[in-house]
Amino acid sequence: MVQVTRPRPPCSRPAAHSTATHLALGFLAVLLLATVVHAAQSTAGADSLIARGTRAINGGQAEQAERLFVDALRASKNDARAEHGLATVALMRGDADAAIERARKALKRDPKNAVYQLTLANGYGMKAMRGGATAMFYGGKYKQACEAAVECDPKYVDAHMGLLQFYVMAPALLGGGRDKANATAATIERLDRYSGHLARAFLARQGKDLAAAEREYLAAARVDSLDPKGWRMVAWFYAEQSRLRDAIRVGNRVLALKPDDLMTIYQVAKAHLLLGDDLKAAEAGFKRFIVAETPPTPPGRAPAHWRLGQVYAKAGRLADAKAEWERALKVDPKEKHAAAALDSLRKAHPEVGR
Repeated sequence: MVQVTRPRPPCSRPAAHSTATHLALGFLAVLLLATVVHAAQSTAGADSLIARGTRAINGGQAEQAERLFVDALRASKNDARAEHGLATVALMRGDADAAIERARKALKRDPKNAVYQLTLANGYGMKAMRGGATAMFYGGKYKQACEAAVECDPKYVDAHMGLLQFYVMAPALLGGGRDKANATAATIERLDRYSGHLARAFLARQGKDLAAAEREYLAAARVDSLDPKGWRMVAWFYAEQSRLRDAIRVGNRVLALKPDDLMTIYQVAKAHLLLGDDLKAAEAGFKRFIVAETPPTPPGRAPAHWRLGQVYAKAGRLADAKAEWERALKVDPKEKHAAAALDSLRKAHPEVGR
């Protein structure tokens, strides 16, 4: 019930303010004009920072995005876009409370923005998915925020996808239902062919009809066969179903279209590691991910070091494996998989693990 909403242009823009009427006020006008020029410069600086932060989010680079959006708020303290960017970063990190708080601040400044409404919805959805006594309450809040996003922009496909997820996953008592889900999928199909196939794939997966889901993912990819995003979804589906050779095959198709797609580089390397069929390809992929200036999070650099250590362990290069797991813990002391791997190595091979 949660999808990270990438920033996009808002559906409402504030009207421009003129300073012309103040220019006859002598010295006061000069002071006012200086203030306006400073504000314009600050806004221009914020624009650049927000654009860079948005690119960082789209690349899965949460830490870099956070720094840029914080700097944007320093340049323009009431910028709703920067608040929304920080809400998106919070969602990427699984911090629902921070996402809700930031999204509310963005909406306070731009209440008719459909994207901000959906980000707020995703914060509520994250809390609902965690269960507990408040799950029904936050599930209802999720639905309300998705509906608000649709009201702001009836053609906003992501908001309809949010409602689709709600209708499938929520009980009838809360307003869920397969009939509503099917009607929403039909709406999505009318708005966008590619997204319509993804909606049908989601419904098929929820109904455990994996053959139908595969057909829909492939149909989505073929809407524009030169766009890697559809093939990336197909590769993800195959990996989820442990069809690793198919995941590698389609992943390589993605990389032929977009050679620097770090998430796909990581996933193809992971598939080679799990299969054990080409450890050199796995090693090369994880190394390429690790040395990237800002690798996507998740998975992040520390898990990539852990995975590379697994490659070396499979190849019998235990000293190299140990070094990678230690690097993982240096990057992130909470990387539990690397810690567990080191512990197992020390017990099984004390001569290496020291």
